[in-house]
Amino acid sequence: MSCLSRMLSLVLPVCLALPLSLTPARALEPLSGFGDNPGALDAFLYRPEAQGSELTTPAPLIVALHGCLMSAEGFDDETGLVALAEDLGALLLLPQQREDNMERGCFRWFDSDDNQPGLGESASILQMIDHVLATESADAARVYVLGLSAGGAMSAVMLANHPDRFAGGAIIAGLPYGCNRPVGLFDFTWYTLHYNVFAQDGADASYACGITRFFTATDRSPADWAGFVQEAAAVLPETWPRVSIWQGLGDETVDPANLQELTEQWASLQGIDALPDASEIYGGATRHLYHDAAGETRLETWTIEAFPHAVPIDADGAPEPCGSEAAYINDGGLCAVRRIARFWGLGG
Repeated sequence: MSCLSRMLSLVLPVCLALPLSLTPARALEPLSGFGDNPGALDAFLYRPEAQGSELTTPAPLIVALHGCLMSAEGFDDETGLVALAEDLGALLLLPQQREDNMERGCFRWFDSDDNQPGLGESASILQMIDHVLATESADAARVYVLGLSAGGAMSAVMLANHPDRFAGGAIIAGLPYGCNRPVGLFDFTWYTLHYNVFAQDGADASYACGITRFFTATDRSPADWAGFVQEAAAVLPETWPRVSIWQGLGDETVDPANLQELTEQWASLQGIDALPDASEIYGGATRHLYHDAAGETRLETWTIEAFPHAVPIDADGAPEPCGSEAAYINDGGLCAVRRIARFWGLGG
């Protein structure tokens, strides 16, 4: 597979102390009429069976963004998100890319017509969120977004565009917001790929963001990374979202060095340094925690030795498995979605 084809495949998990649901998964419900949908995306909603069709109390809303060559249906139960939604009584919103937009089903996180507030796919996803808040018993103060790969990069877009609308986010094998920009005025390779009509869509972002084994992540200063978000945000929040960042060290699609750049971006925005205040080891996984001046953990990072480009699950976890192995969903010996939910403050 060529490096640009690999680029387009991006662009282009011990379980927590939550009871695992034994309820069979219900089907996703198509969501329509949520707005003018400038990004031409599809949307699906999952309502937890335990709560019935109408939630009696404001429920958390988790927005989950699939990766390239994936679908909403292939990202809900397999990752453990459906069981998590059941146990939390949370609503699950799954936007989905259309093949007509991107042949490989990648969210367009790299395109300035889609990664700015009020434009394209960013606007469509926010319209979906607003529709669910208006029509379901969802809690506007507990909206969260997570994603893998291009979905992880699009999660970074949503957190950057609307940091006041999210209580937390998680970026799994994703990229910092703004990484698709050239490095200075004389970045010959970026400009060549950006303006070359024969280059595939997003080739410049592949180069600048360290996508595929042939390119490396661009090293920028924490202030520059934070500035990209501050310039883009529709409203600067009083409190920035809590962010969880995950990266497999055996990833051959996204350069693992992006984890450091993401850490610097979100640490700088939180007003903290990018040196961990505490660390924990779980088998082959390492967790770093970053505290604010009050000692509260505002940022966490996870790395897993030799882990590929995928969502970590715990396929043989006790008392019940978390998720099931599928394309870009691999057994990492711990359940990412439950770890993330706990970090957000959901479920104990």
